[in-house]
This record gives sequence, structure tokens and C-alpha cells, in this order.
Amino acid sequence: MIRRSFNDGWQVRPKANPFAELGGSAAPYRSVCLPHDAMIGQERSAAADGEQWAGAYFPGGTFEYRKTFAVPEGHRGRRVLVEFEGVYRDAMVYVNGDYAGQRPYGYSLFRIDITHLLRYGRDNEIRVEARAHRDSRWYTGAGIYRDTWLLDGGPVRIAPDGVRVTTPEIDADLAVVQVATTVENDGVELRTVELTTEIRDSDGNVVARDVATATAPPGGSAVARPRLYVPNPRVWSPDSPVLHTCMVTLADATGRLETELDTGTATFGIRSLHLDPRRGLRLNGEPVKLRGACVHHDNGVLGAATFPAAEERRVRLLKDAGFNAIRMSHHPMSRAMLDACDRLGMLVVDEAFDMWTRGKSEFDYHLSFAEWWERDIESMVAKDHNHPSVVMYSIGNEIP
Repeated sequence: MIRRSFNDGWQVRPKANPFAELGGSAAPYRSVCLPHDAMIGQERSAAADGEQWAGAYFPGGTFEYRKTFAVPEGHRGRRVLVEFEGVYRDAMVYVNGDYAGQRPYGYSLFRIDITHLLRYGRDNEIRVEARAHRDSRWYTGAGIYRDTWLLDGGPVRIAPDGVRVTTPEIDADLAVVQVATTVENDGVELRTVELTTEIRDSDGNVVARDVATATAPPGGSAVARPRLYVPNPRVWSPDSPVLHTCMVTLADATGRLETELDTGTATFGIRSLHLDPRRGLRLNGEPVKLRGACVHHDNGVLGAATFPAAEERRVRLLKDAGFNAIRMSHHPMSRAMLDACDRLGMLVVDEAFDMWTRGKSEFDYHLSFAEWWERDIESMVAKDHNHPSVVMYSIGNEIP
């Protein structure tokens, strides 16, 4: 699917109830660019309604964001999704006044299909509510604090996160790269497509290429699984973080359509992991000891807003200090930090939750855990799949 940044043109204010809105006493909106932390700009107070030290003495609250965006008439018949990399917390999403979807957990990447709610050839409005209130043991920030994206694709397309790469066999002469590409078909007919898969090295040179076909049933999906062979592979490691790129091009296999249907890319590293009780953790066959630190997601005076330069700065400082691993505490890591860990050679232990069904704060995620935990685990694993830096998962921190 085509990905476009959806970060510009937003407005935010403390959420107003409908009666305050009618009475004219609601706070005005102010313009912001995402990522944005709605909490960091509030006045701190030692009496901040139970937040106190856990929330860095910032009060909680409920905030609403809105954005107007145009959808061309030519997009009719295409699938349109909005992707949120993180909204803290209890996100409620509305499009043109109608409910579109929600996500209770504040650290999960999620997508909402808004196709059926759009007005083509006209302006549309998206509104997002988020709240933070006595629900954490650290500073969380609030609002749409990670990047947002608008995704659109034709009736036949590569699914979001639809290019997944593994490297099951590696030696000095050859690496096997297996690519699983998911093709979705919204149409009412069986569709056979041709997938051209290329592996490029860090200099952009094509080092492996494959052409395969896949047939997707109407209203369903298909997965193509070509195996490519990279000669004399340069492997990824903390000391030599060499990255490769997988590029997949989707075309109509019947030749009736001359243009590409879709493209997808994934950045990955060629590396192997082994773990056993005698030899411990081995990366590319070599023993590795984790010299790590636990880090939270905020960026100090920047608050919780996730900026790639700030994430890379933190990783670089730890790397320069002799660390080779980061445990994300206590929730899934941002894409921006994962990208920095891939580039700089930092190993990652990505963590899912700080609680399960028993809470550590009065209104934390334990209230939603039973219904949502599987979707949140799926989101974390899908986000992490192609990142060579991720070597381990934690399913929970100090779970009572």
C-alpha cells in the first residue's frame, strides 16, 4: 500500500463535553504537528490528582485531536487505512462524526480501516480522543505521541507489514533469504499476480532476484514464499550492523494491466540466533553477552513525543558508553528506536506489558488486558519481525 505521512495539520485541545461546546465555554483548538505530547505542556503540581511522582507531577486529562483532509474522487474503490504508531491512551477514533475504531493500549501500533466512512471528492474530518489518568508508574505523556500514516491501495495489493523476511540458512558462501509476501484481493474474481522480489545490499546493488506468482481468492489473501540466495553474505551484528533491503513489485500476471499494482519494501539484516542452556545466546554462531540497560520511552524535556533524531541520540549515547543491548521498559519499543538500533548495532529485548489482569495503578491497562492482549502481542511481533536488532521478547514485567 502507498504510505503517506499523516502528521501535519492537526489541532488539539482538552476534551470538552457536548454541553460546554454548546454553551461556548470549551477551550479553543490549537495547531500542532505530530508526534505530540499533550501532557508535557501542562502545569506541574505536587497535588496533581494522584499522579504525583509517577507522572512527574503532571496532571492527567482527556484530549481530543482533529484534522481535515481531502480524499480525491479517484480514490473511490481503493482501500484506505489510518495507521497510528502509538496513542496514549484509550484511543477513540471518529471519521466524519462516526465511530471508526479504538485501541485501549497506549503503546501498540494499530490501523483503522476508514474506507466506508469517507466522502470522496470532499474534505473529511478525523477526530481522536486520548486520556491519561492514574494509569502508570512512570511518565507516559498523552495524546498522539508517535507518527501517523495514511495508507491506500487498490483492490489487489500487498498487505500492510506484508513483506516478512527470514534468513534460515547462513554460511560464509551463501545465505538463504526467505520472503513471505501477503497479497490481498478485495475483488469478486480470482486474481493471479506476479511478484518480483529483489534483495539489495547496503550500497543498493541487487544481490538476489526472484519472480513468482500467487493466486488470491476473491475477498481473501495469498502468501508467496520465494527463497532467494545471497552469495558471500555480509551478516548483521552489533559490531558490523550491515542492513539489506527487500523490494517486492506486484504486477498482473495475465498481462492485461501494464502498470504495477503495488510495491512493498522491508529493511532487514542477515543474521542467525541460537539459544541453548549449554552455550547460551549465540549470534551468527558466536556467543554474545548482553550488556544492557532498561529505558523508558520519554525523551526528557521533549516529553513522550517520539522523534527519530532523539531516539537515535539515546541509542548512540548508550552504544558509546559500552552497552550492546536495550530492554524497553515496560512496553513495545517505537519503530524509530528500532530503526536506530538496527543501524547502530544495538540488541533489543522488546517488552509487551507492565501488567496483565491485576493492576499496578487504579486505571491502568489491566482493565482491558483480557480482551485486547492477543491483538497487542500480534501488533508487537508484526512491528518487530524484520528488525535484526530484536533478539528476545518479554511478555511482562514483574507480573503479580
